[in-house]
Amino acid sequence: MAESPYKSPEGYLTLAEARARLGVAKATMTRMVHDGRLPTFDHPRDKRVKLVKVEDVERMAQPVPRGKAAA
Repeated sequence: MAESPYKSPEGYLTLAEARARLGVAKATMTRMVHDGRLPTFDHPRDKRVKLVKVEDVERMAQPVPRGKAAA
């Protein structure tokens, strides 16, 4: 994949950048956005570009505790 000249605003990632960081498929990312698990924002100059906060992506990349110890 060629490097894009596009630069996300500070603190935000495009959906493609977020997918790459999380290692998920496009369909999975779409589902996460649709389900409300990952809020999106419009780019201030290009409404076609959807952005997500870096901190939200990093939070989703953290392991989730399971079982009785998590309760």
